[in-house]
Amino acid sequence: MKAHRTDLLSLTFGLLFLAAAAWWLLAQLLGLVVPIGWFLAGALVVVGALGLLGALRAARSAANGPAGGSPAPPVPPAGRRPGSDRSSEERGDHGD
Repeated sequence: MKAHRTDLLSLTFGLLFLAAAAWWLLAQLLGLVVPIGWFLAGALVVVGALGLLGALRAARSAANGPAGGSPAPPVPPAGRRPGSDRSSEERGDHGD
């Protein structure tokens, strides 16, 4: 079987789900009160931190420039030949 990279996002959510299930099981067995508000606050903090990391990572890769070297040359507008920037009236050609 071919080895592949670890999907960190799936691993993170799997571990969070496992932790929540373990907390619930301990609360049921030991009669503890589960503070749902703290779980929600913690989840929002984690999602915010992941969003910041994603934004910083995207900004860093954008600062490095496009992949592949130089950018593509500009495409002229439809209906015009390359190099003909002015119309015939602007050049002074009146068909004479």
